[in-house]
Amino acid sequence: MKKRIIIAGLLVCFAAAPVLWYKGRPVYRQYKERRSLAQARRFVEKGDFRNASLSARQTLQSNPGNIDACKILAELAQRSHSPHLLDWRRRLVELTPTTENKLLLASAALRIQGPPYPLAEQTLDEMAVVADSVPAYHVIAAELALKRRDLSKAQAQFQRAAQLEPTNELHHLNLAVLRLQSKSLAEAAEARATLERLRSSPAVGTAALRWLVAANIQNREWAAAEAFSKELLANSQATLDDRLQRLGIMQITKDPEFGNYLATLQNHSRTNATEVYSIGSWMAGHDLARPALEWLSNCPAQIRTEQPAPLAFVDCYVLLKDWSGLQSFLQPLKWADLEFLRFALLSRTAAEQKETLAADARWRSAIREAGERLGPLMTLLGLAGTWGRDKAREDLLWQIAQRFPREHWAAQELGRLYQNSGNTRGLNKLSALIASYNSKDFQAQNNLATTCFLLKLNLPKAHEVAKEIYQQHGEQPVIASTYAFSIFLQGRTNEAVQILEKFNNEELENPPVALYYGFFLSAAGNTNRAAKYLEIAKLKEDSFLPEERALLVQASHSIQ
Repeated sequence: MKKRIIIAGLLVCFAAAPVLWYKGRPVYRQYKERRSLAQARRFVEKGDFRNASLSARQTLQSNPGNIDACKILAELAQRSHSPHLLDWRRRLVELTPTTENKLLLASAALRIQGPPYPLAEQTLDEMAVVADSVPAYHVIAAELALKRRDLSKAQAQFQRAAQLEPTNELHHLNLAVLRLQSKSLAEAAEARATLERLRSSPAVGTAALRWLVAANIQNREWAAAEAFSKELLANSQATLDDRLQRLGIMQITKDPEFGNYLATLQNHSRTNATEVYSIGSWMAGHDLARPALEWLSNCPAQIRTEQPAPLAFVDCYVLLKDWSGLQSFLQPLKWADLEFLRFALLSRTAAEQKETLAADARWRSAIREAGERLGPLMTLLGLAGTWGRDKAREDLLWQIAQRFPREHWAAQELGRLYQNSGNTRGLNKLSALIASYNSKDFQAQNNLATTCFLLKLNLPKAHEVAKEIYQQHGEQPVIASTYAFSIFLQGRTNEAVQILEKFNNEELENPPVALYYGFFLSAAGNTNRAAKYLEIAKLKEDSFLPEERALLVQASHSIQ
């Protein structure tokens, strides 16, 4: 009997095991998720950012859609000046596409991408209508305008934010900072008075003091800059950047306490990787690169390898143009999720030492390490532009355009590049890519057909595309000119002329349309009328593709 009971019990257990496993697995996964997220939060509070990152990533292994873990990783990336900030902000927009998250993405794009900041522009443009009543939207739009040195647009955006939130002192502060740069002495004086009034504000007082210090430094009014700086540092909200600003004043005025003050900052910061980076980079940028290297090398070993501290070493070696030293520093290291950047820097050291093959190989490694992550790819894109690697920049734009079709700015950048360089084949390839992603983009379809006609590529298909687009959007002169070109290439010149004749003079005198209309008139033997439109086209000849300029030359010769 006992054996039967035992056997029955075992059979029940075996039967229940799959059910228990199925039911228990999600519960255990949720437990792991909650535990690792709690650990991440505790590590952040303690300032242990390395373990905070590990715990947050463990949370995402249990639940890739955990919003709080993504927020923690975004904050850590922002603290460490990591380009991965962009990817975490994009991830949060995907998970919760709120206005706040989209604005944080635009702000991250301003940090990561260089001029003309196309990703930030695209993000702000996409939310222009729905976010017009959101003050933060106008603040970030103003920041974009400032980075582009468009002061009038920045002022308009700050004013709009102030209208929406008239009691928010931050908007009045921003307007005052902007007006400090006014050529009007009265307006600049009023702005300064506003900042001095706001410096006693609990909300924006420290920010007002920072700008007063900066304004006096810019005007070389050292006594006033020093006074405001001392007042700022007496505030509990003062940061390391404020202390470095004070250090800069001491260096310029040759204050005898400069060395002691620098040593004090170094001693207080040598166990914090972010602060070590800030001090090391500041020293490098203030003619102290060699002393900075010596100090950085004496920091604790763990701090020297924790990002962003290694980037301070890089700044020093680059400013000293010590390429062999930088190479020796970088080669034995491993930079985890910044490996792509280490390889890119190694590529530059090889290039600076005329080691072309090594430079190319390391750049390929950098691309491979960047993988499918937009932040790293955009960082490499910026480096390629800064280092004058035009082909590498073009290739990266292609990778971004292909892997991230929603990032329209990459395709737009390629379009400008190919248009300015007269690369018709590049435009043809690009138009084909855009059209493949969005069959409703009739402008891309039209560009594809036009470049096919100019290059004599895949003509049967191009004729079909031109006809279809014309049937849908024939009221647009540019679309009609493409279809007329299709008809002309099929030997029906008079019909090509007739297609464009329905438009009024203003539309026909648009140079891109005038070129084709003049060409068709010339081919039809109407040389007197063709001359007018060809002359209009010649005024914008530099904007045409090489094959279009050839059409202009051909038509011009026929009427002489």
